[in-house]
Amino acid sequence: MRLDHVNIRANDQEAMRDFLVTVLGLRVGERPPFDFPGYWLYLGDTAIVHMQGTDRDPKEAGWIDHLAFGPFDFDAKRAELDAAGIAYRATQVPDRPLRQIFVIGPEGVKLELQCPDGVKP
Repeated sequence: MRLDHVNIRANDQEAMRDFLVTVLGLRVGERPPFDFPGYWLYLGDTAIVHMQGTDRDPKEAGWIDHLAFGPFDFDAKRAELDAAGIAYRATQVPDRPLRQIFVIGPEGVKLELQCPDGVKP
């Protein structure tokens, strides 16, 4: 079993798309011709994030706590985020060889970037 995709509802789809592309290195790709606007964001040949609009109050935070992606090289990802001017919080998972980088994007979406020890670009 594997995670197929995550669906995100966003008030500002373009801001959310740009955030996910910048932080995760995803690319915008082909999407079926649904009768509502949205984006499919790809990692390689797989659309792992599906996005659509929402009728929620723009001040309301997202409906999910966070999305976890990985693995990433800890130092390389921090350098990328610093260069892009994106704030983050780094943590060490207790009793595990795993560091995490948390970033908050548009509309309160929180991403966890998993950085196992020993992962290099």
